[in-house]
Amino acid sequence: MATPDAAVPRLVVVDDTDPAIRYSGAFSLDSTGRLDTEGYGGPVFNRTITGTTTNGTISYNFKGSYVRVVIAATGESGWSCNVDNHLLVSFTVDSAQVTNYIACDSAGTLADSTAEHTLDINFSFTPTSPHNSSLWLDSIQYQPLLSDPLDAVTLRIHNSDPFVSYSNSSGAWSYQGVGSNATDRTETSMSFNFNGTSASLYSVIWKGYNPTTAFYSIAGKSTNFDLPGGTTVANTGQQADVQNWPLFTTSDLPPSQYSLEVATAYNTTTYPQYLTISYFIIKTNPANSSSTGGSSNSAGNSGSSGSSGSSVSGHSTSKVRLVSTLVGAIVGSIVVIAVISYIIRYFRKRQRRDWANIPEHDLEVLPLNRFELKNTPLNEFDAEKASMNDFDPEKAPLNESEPQQLPPNRLDAQNLLPNDLRPRRSNSVRSTVD
Repeated sequence: MATPDAAVPRLVVVDDTDPAIRYSGAFSLDSTGRLDTEGYGGPVFNRTITGTTTNGTISYNFKGSYVRVVIAATGESGWSCNVDNHLLVSFTVDSAQVTNYIACDSAGTLADSTAEHTLDINFSFTPTSPHNSSLWLDSIQYQPLLSDPLDAVTLRIHNSDPFVSYSNSSGAWSYQGVGSNATDRTETSMSFNFNGTSASLYSVIWKGYNPTTAFYSIAGKSTNFDLPGGTTVANTGQQADVQNWPLFTTSDLPPSQYSLEVATAYNTTTYPQYLTISYFIIKTNPANSSSTGGSSNSAGNSGSSGSSGSSVSGHSTSKVRLVSTLVGAIVGSIVVIAVISYIIRYFRKRQRRDWANIPEHDLEVLPLNRFELKNTPLNEFDAEKASMNDFDPEKAPLNESEPQQLPPNRLDAQNLLPNDLRPRRSNSVRSTVD
């Protein structure tokens, strides 16, 4: 069984026309889409395949931790795949599919490897093979290393990738088979963040459903696209669930970071075709470009498990930069807050210390004449101008009654309420008389 797409959600796609692929034998290029409608496998990638009707070999060098070969086949034929002379598992095919076969994959053979590898593919035919037998290379797909900058490459992003998010609070999105998520509910949406210059959505066209429309929005522009009804395949003459169906490709975009939103449109169609998300194909930013997210292909490749962040394009080192930036910002904020707190505490302590050192706020050093005098006529005693020495009982007139003994602070305890005996701070001016 082939490795599930969800286990390798991000793959570099190398088209059969890539000059780095080496062909040996009588291979020819087809760019007419001759096999696109033959089976339920769907259109070939980039509308090109390179094939042969006789024995031949194909070689390609890459650095990655996983690789698989996608082919098209008709009639009877065979193949084998090797990586660094290690035989890979090959898979049987359903003759009704015709295109987008996974011929072989490396499974866990290359896990944790960082070396360059050589992939060899052998196509073979027997003397008894029907005259219409043929084998075609469609693409080579590999999981890049974390250190790969992935500048100006083609990436396949599966619908399970963390950067594909669904508005699924109502449960409108559901698994519909063939590794896809789909919805038939009106005004249901999903979004996909990426860095690059274009994006394409690939889907499944389910048999028995009627055509309808949906739309996508990117860079502030909304565009409608068709969801085709069930379609008939040529080799059976019947409707089938056709896979790998391209729904739309965004127009060429300036290298930058984008958020692509896809949604169903309001319609009254009976049994409308599902909006199905299989995978996205994006073209990443070139090495010399700068995007709004920072590096040309920020928030990058995560290997088999994907990663979280603001966008997809595959540059793993940018994830480290993002984490470092966040950590730096947090630490810097903590330091600033600590410095501000220290300054505030310092000035508060200083204010309390200065307040405590003011003598007029210390009751123990207040002179006795600081307390407010009550029931004393101003012409007999002026607390503002007199001191304790200004009163001499021997010099008082004989016809005046002898003054009562007053407490040292000259308050009459008999005329005061109990609460008036508590020390109180006076607002009078401190005596200047010695």
